[in-house]
Amino acid sequence: MKKFWNKRALCALFVMAAVAQGAHPQDGRDVFTVRIDQIITSDFPNMTIYAIVENDRGEAQLGLSPALFNFRINSFEETGRAVIRPFAQGNAPIDYSIIISNSGIMAGEPLDFQRNAVLQFVESMRPIDRLSLYAIGEEAVVIFEELEREAIDPSMINAVTVSAAQPRLNDSIINVMRRAQRRRIERRVVIVISDGRDLNSRFSTEQLNAVLAEVGIPVYALGFRVLGAETLSNLHDMSMMTGGAYVYVPQLSGLPVSLRDLNARIAQPYVINLRARSIRADDLPHVLEVAVEGWNFAGRGQKTFTAERVPIPQWLRLAGLIAAAVVLVAVIVIFLIRRMLKRKKMGISRRRCPECGHLMKDTWDSCPFCRYLPNLKKKKKAAKKSA
Repeated sequence: MKKFWNKRALCALFVMAAVAQGAHPQDGRDVFTVRIDQIITSDFPNMTIYAIVENDRGEAQLGLSPALFNFRINSFEETGRAVIRPFAQGNAPIDYSIIISNSGIMAGEPLDFQRNAVLQFVESMRPIDRLSLYAIGEEAVVIFEELEREAIDPSMINAVTVSAAQPRLNDSIINVMRRAQRRRIERRVVIVISDGRDLNSRFSTEQLNAVLAEVGIPVYALGFRVLGAETLSNLHDMSMMTGGAYVYVPQLSGLPVSLRDLNARIAQPYVINLRARSIRADDLPHVLEVAVEGWNFAGRGQKTFTAERVPIPQWLRLAGLIAAAVVLVAVIVIFLIRRMLKRKKMGISRRRCPECGHLMKDTWDSCPFCRYLPNLKKKKKAAKKSA
C-alpha cells in the first residue's frame, strides 16, 4: 500500500511539473496575458473582438504587429481574414456604466472617495465617450444615463447620499446589464465599485452568471474592504468570467487613482475584425482563443461566444414582399399580353356576338356558339328578362 501511494505521489508531481511547463515558456520568453473582454457577433460570420494584451505587471502591450496574432475556434486553427488595429488609433466612443455603493455602511469616507473617484473619472473621459452612473440598491438606482463629459454636472454626483435600501448587488448588475445591452455604441463596459456585499437579491449567482454570459459586456471591478474581505470574491469572479479585470484597493484614498488606471487599461485594446470560416451560424456556444507570439514573448487567452444566426431585418422582409408582389403582377401582365397576341394571331379581335356575347373572329359571318350551342342563347335571354 505504501508503494502504491508513493507511485501516486510521483504521478501527481509529474502532472504538476507538466502543468508548470505549459504555463511558462521554457525558452526564456516573457509570459503575456491576452484578455478577450468583448466579442460582438451580431453580423456573424463577421466578428469584432476586443482583446487587451498585458505583461506580468498588468501593463498594456501596444504596437504589436498583426502578424504576431493567431486564432483558434474550438481548438481548430481559424484561417479567416483578420484586420487588427489598436483601439486608440480610431475615433470610436466608449459607453461606460459605473455602479457605486451607497448603502448605510458607506457613510463617510467610503462614499466620499467613490464620488471623488467618479468626478476625476469624468475629467479623464474623451468628449465622444458616454457615461451612465448608478447606485446599488434594491435595483440599480439611476443617477444619470448616457451623458457626454461636457453635459455632466458635478452636482449630480455630489448629490448621491447614503441609502437605506439593501445592497442587492446581483439585481443591480443585471438591471444595468440590460440597460447597457440596448445601447447602440459598440464598445461598452460596466465598472463596479463595491465591497462585494449582496443582501437578499432576487437573482442567484447562477442567474447572474447566465445574464453576464448572454449579454457579453465586460465587468471591471474595484473592490475595497469595509466590514470584511470575504465578499470581494464576488467581484473577482464576475470580472474574470466576463473578460474584465478586478483590482483590489487596500486604501479608500486610492480609489480615484485606481479608477483612472483602470480606465487607461479599458481604452487600450486591440480591435480585431475577424471573418470566421471554421464554423457556421448555429446559435451555439463556441470557444475563441487569441494568441500572440514573438521571439521574446508569448501569451494567449480565450472566451466563449455564440455564433448568432443573423435575423432578416424588417426592412428586408418588407422589400422581399414588395419584390414578390411586383414579380407576380409582371407575370400576370405578361400572360395577358401573350394571350392577346395569340388571339390576334388567330384572328380573334374584340368583336362579339350580339346575341350570346362570345368573341368572334373577323372572318366569321355567323356565331358558331349560337348555331351549335343554342342553350347559351336561351340562357342569356332568360337572364336579361329576369334582370
